[in-house]
Amino acid sequence: MSYHLQTRGPAYRWWRPLLGAAVLVAVGFALLATFSAVTAAISQSTDQRWEMVLSFGAIAVTLPAVFAAARFGEARKPGTLSSVDGRLRWRWLTECTGWAVAAFALAAAVDLALGARWDGFPGLSTYLSIVALTLLLVPFQAAAEEYVFRGWLVQAFGAWFRTPWPGAVLSSAAFVATHGYTSAPILAELFVFAMILCWLTVRTGGLEAAIGLHAVNNIATMVLAGGAPIPDQSTVTATWGDAVLIAAPSILYAGIADLRYRKRTARPAPVPPPG
Repeated sequence: MSYHLQTRGPAYRWWRPLLGAAVLVAVGFALLATFSAVTAAISQSTDQRWEMVLSFGAIAVTLPAVFAAARFGEARKPGTLSSVDGRLRWRWLTECTGWAVAAFALAAAVDLALGARWDGFPGLSTYLSIVALTLLLVPFQAAAEEYVFRGWLVQAFGAWFRTPWPGAVLSSAAFVATHGYTSAPILAELFVFAMILCWLTVRTGGLEAAIGLHAVNNIATMVLAGGAPIPDQSTVTATWGDAVLIAAPSILYAGIADLRYRKRTARPAPVPPPG
């Protein structure tokens, strides 16, 4: 069964995604409220690193809510959110992450060749601590977003549509709406990025390729920012040319991931009988 149709199991009912949405919201808010209470009790710091914990951690802790929505709202195995194999395919995720690193390293090299530079470097020790926090938090933050937008939402719409594309377009629009950008080129690039993630998910039958790209994209953004404070998204602007350059490594990665997946799943040609 195709990835976007995973809700159509033995317990399928048209209304189950609505119940799943209620479970997702209720559990998600409970987890977020608990996280907020704990972090408020620990510190009131305005340090860049604490801001990272708050912003990335708040998203990461909601990941169990998606699994609860599948289990208790839709009466299906949470593993069906990960892939058509009913589990996260770790070897494929590892390979995808490697290709994403290669694509973004190439993009960074091009940026440096064009004269890109860091502004406001905070010092080596602070920068290394920011990198460490990024590597610790961002994979979970990116995975949580993928399980919600490319996983649960795309599959929820799959309960009502046989084609994945209504779910892909609507989940991509929802993904863009959760960000605070107001610059048209950035909004367009973010929508293209979300659609690439949807396409990879449907094409490869799981979230691994999308998680790899999303995590590396966010890590690269933080690491290459040189430790600069997280900006107010509403103040970030870009030209249409910038948007094309930002989208380039994701498009390159999508092509590589597609080729690699087709190679992995290609069946060997039958050997003709002798004579």
